[in-house]
Amino acid sequence: MKKIILITLIIGLVMACSSAEKPDTKSLIDQQDVAGLRARQAELVSQNNTIKAELNRVMEAIDKFDKTKKKSLVTVLPVEKTSFEHKVVLQGVVKTDQNLVLNAEFMGAVKAIHVKEGQEVKKGDLLVSIDDGGLAQSAALQKVQLDLAKTIFERQERLWKQNIGSEIEYLQAKTAYQSQQKSYEQLQQQLSKATLYAPFSGRVDDIITEVGQLVSPGVHPLLRLVNLSSMYVEVDVPERYFPNIKKGTIAEVEVPVLNHTYNSNVMHKGTHISTGNRTFKISIAADKTVELTPNLISTVRLVDYQNPNAIVIPLEVISENFSGEQYVYVVNENNKAEKRFVKTGLVEGDNIEVLKGLRISDRLIDEGARLVKENENVQITNAL
Repeated sequence: MKKIILITLIIGLVMACSSAEKPDTKSLIDQQDVAGLRARQAELVSQNNTIKAELNRVMEAIDKFDKTKKKSLVTVLPVEKTSFEHKVVLQGVVKTDQNLVLNAEFMGAVKAIHVKEGQEVKKGDLLVSIDDGGLAQSAALQKVQLDLAKTIFERQERLWKQNIGSEIEYLQAKTAYQSQQKSYEQLQQQLSKATLYAPFSGRVDDIITEVGQLVSPGVHPLLRLVNLSSMYVEVDVPERYFPNIKKGTIAEVEVPVLNHTYNSNVMHKGTHISTGNRTFKISIAADKTVELTPNLISTVRLVDYQNPNAIVIPLEVISENFSGEQYVYVVNENNKAEKRFVKTGLVEGDNIEVLKGLRISDRLIDEGARLVKENENVQITNAL
């Protein structure tokens, strides 16, 4: 009310003084005096600017001295530089390269299973024996024939070197020996398939066959062998993150079913982009302090962006106008709310990085940011 009365008095004084010295606007219009009207326009513009300046001084004085005027209560945050990380959340699967179902390579009945489920074995340990159907006896007989052929060949070779005997007898003995040797090697190779040995050290996870069961090569699985000491987490990463994810990238891995979280790094980054789902594969080292098992689902958070000197503010203090421009409010040196347009970057949780628009000396309005208006007087209720 005080402001309105004051403005009215000022305008009245100016108009009264002007009307006494110069023709009024109605007279200029009646006379169609264009030059006079232009002069009148310039005079009114000047008076208007003077009134506005005076009005601003009056309003500032009222804001300063009026103890009863209500001010918006706000809290402020200091604008400072801090470390900022952005993480991409993906799903991973626990895997091991040594997770193998061993199949039969020899047709016959399972003769003996030399291990139990859950048993730890070393590379080369005997796992399963299959009845060879008399193949071992045939191999033994073949060995006798091989030894005889070898003796005959060696004797014939000595005679041939002494120029005793015919060349045809020497060649026949050599051919017979070589033929017996190849036959024996083939029998040994077939016989070796009747026994299954551990191809690597690990744990017998599952015994699939039974003693007495007839098995065939490539058809009947015998057991599953797993090495849990070489576990890793495999993740399919969308191709848009290809430039930012590298070998050594920090990763946080959560295994929900075990309620376990650990920090690790990317130990391998694939160079092939799948044409099916437009992803590339990465491998993350597993945590050896906890017992994992293949095919466990995990949640992986990869750090794809880092800035050690970033300006980070709460996401909730940012507003947006109809043009899509983002802005915040800061408290200026006159304790008024000042609108500040900002350019933002990535969001992480409840925080967002500000790339442009804020300075380290700014006092950012936190609580009350959605309620204040530009140039409104504010009262800070917290101390920095």
